[in-house]
Amino acid sequence: MEQTKLSNKLIFAFGGLGKDAMFAMSTIMSFYFIDLIGISPLFIGIMMMAVRVWDAINDPIMGGIVSNTHTRMGKFRPWILIGTTLNAIILVLVFLNPPFLPNSLQMFIYITFFYTLWGMSYTLMDIPFWSMIPALSQSQKERESITVLTRLFTSIGYFIIAAGFLDIAKFLGGGETTTAQIQGLFYLSIGVSIVFFLSELLLVFKVKEKVVPKTENKISLKRMFELIRKNDQLSVVMVVVLIANFVLYITSGMAIYFITYDIGNEDLFFVFIALGGILQVIGSLAFPLFRKFLTRRRIFNASIGLQMLGFFALFLNAFILGNFVPLVFGLGALVFFGQGLQMVLQTVLLSDTVEYGEFKLHERSEALAFSVQTFIVKLAMGLSLGVIGVGLFIFNFQEAIGDVRQPQADSTLVGMRIMMFILPILGLMLSLFIFNKKHTLNEDEYASIVNALKERDTYAKDGPEL
Repeated sequence: MEQTKLSNKLIFAFGGLGKDAMFAMSTIMSFYFIDLIGISPLFIGIMMMAVRVWDAINDPIMGGIVSNTHTRMGKFRPWILIGTTLNAIILVLVFLNPPFLPNSLQMFIYITFFYTLWGMSYTLMDIPFWSMIPALSQSQKERESITVLTRLFTSIGYFIIAAGFLDIAKFLGGGETTTAQIQGLFYLSIGVSIVFFLSELLLVFKVKEKVVPKTENKISLKRMFELIRKNDQLSVVMVVVLIANFVLYITSGMAIYFITYDIGNEDLFFVFIALGGILQVIGSLAFPLFRKFLTRRRIFNASIGLQMLGFFALFLNAFILGNFVPLVFGLGALVFFGQGLQMVLQTVLLSDTVEYGEFKLHERSEALAFSVQTFIVKLAMGLSLGVIGVGLFIFNFQEAIGDVRQPQADSTLVGMRIMMFILPILGLMLSLFIFNKKHTLNEDEYASIVNALKERDTYAKDGPEL
């Protein structure tokens, strides 16, 4: 099969960097609203969970719209351009911090409205972005190459913001106070929006899809949900990715609270998340090396095992050794490396379900398969934000008063440890069971399906031999 040009791979991957820098801004919104603005964690948790679930429901609908799009620019690029433009503007409005009291009705309405718009506009570009991967090549090897490179760039974009936002906010805002950090995050939102827009603009004008389905039939909304329901391998991957992302966002969302209040040194947050970013990148880059010796199933099991081992040891370190810092970083490295492996694998597994669905259901839809990815990522984030917000409320987290952070009770710190370590272990155990029990689309099965599709296509063109 024809190889994708390296320049196109790099441009596409750079689009991923801007996209996930933007996504990282959404992961710090909970901390921004609760710990800096001083809004009730119960309201933020419930609001964000509800909005993310609503946003997730929209994703398959957007996938259907993309599948039914036929323009000179193709299916994907028009929506990437539209979604990027809107999303960049809305992000700035989210971090504008209007002059309302923190827990006033006006503030609740404002942040709910723009947080909802942010998620919906991000959907407009995120689904077509990931949906382009199967359309760039039909070769498993090429897809893995594109995915690894893109995951490398998305990890860089994500962790620059996720790890550095506090230090960047203090620098841009000109101080250590919460007021300065709020101002600094507003300036950061402007900078991220500019990088995001320019990276996607380059992709839109330089990268084109190659694998185009022969049919021009439109997919109805009813048929769209039938395709998702009947693609059993897509359903399995969907559940596994949901759990993986729930674990990821619980870890990243709770890290700032765990390090600030339980370890007691906010300055370690940057180092911890930066280390996580580096290890996730290394894990992503290591995927092709692992593929030379191991099947995807074994890589999946290894990635889960590393994470479970890391979380369990971190839990013991917290209770027995009182969060011995070198161990926090060393054991965290196991978790992040395993997540890096799994991030590449989940995208590749989703790509394979496109041909599986085409073979089984006689309809090809990259956008529907990858709308599932964005659906479950947002659902996972919504669930994690809900758990964090409600959990902090249940464990009696004390919000900042003005520029002063409040000390937390011992019971609150124990609750943080449960959310940070025990919930991920339970989720990973469930993910391991489901994948090994239900996933059957291995390398040999996929190769057989691709060959069958080629034969079917040849037959459709030439007719039966007489």
